[in-house]
Amino acid sequence: MASAAQMTEPKARDVSRRTILNQTARLLVERGYASTSLRDIAAATGMKAGSLYYHFDSKDSLVETVLAEGISLVEEQVHAALDAHPDAPPLDRIRLAMAAHLRALHDSGDYASAHIRCYAHMPPDAMKRLHALREGYDALWRDLIDAAQAAGALAQDTNPRTLRFAVLGM
Repeated sequence: MASAAQMTEPKARDVSRRTILNQTARLLVERGYASTSLRDIAAATGMKAGSLYYHFDSKDSLVETVLAEGISLVEEQVHAALDAHPDAPPLDRIRLAMAAHLRALHDSGDYASAHIRCYAHMPPDAMKRLHALREGYDALWRDLIDAAQAAGALAQDTNPRTLRFAVLGM
């Protein structure tokens, strides 16, 4: 049976994995996808390049994990902000989501920035999986904008797609 200390302490593998992810995100922001090698990541984490394969199958799977976390961190904060104010009027919900989105971009460290910088450089199969995650986040914004238009809080001739791109691109 595990002791209380063993149950509450993170496993060394988890700590190493988080360190790898953090350093990868940082390097991706600094150098971009093509200019970040497994050797660079290993050096930044104090590991041998081959040791990274204990945690990830390839550079692509490692980078995809970082980019997926970038989306998830932002989406979670936006959902939390909206969940805290379920009865807010539609335009206020958009404002809440915008504030949470910006806060999340700032608070997510390098993860969201790595996603923004490197998404377009991912291999097609990884890009397809990441696109599915992005679509979920886009759907949240589509719903917010549609609700505001339906409530008359936005002009009917407002193009929801353009507004969504403007908000997310700010």
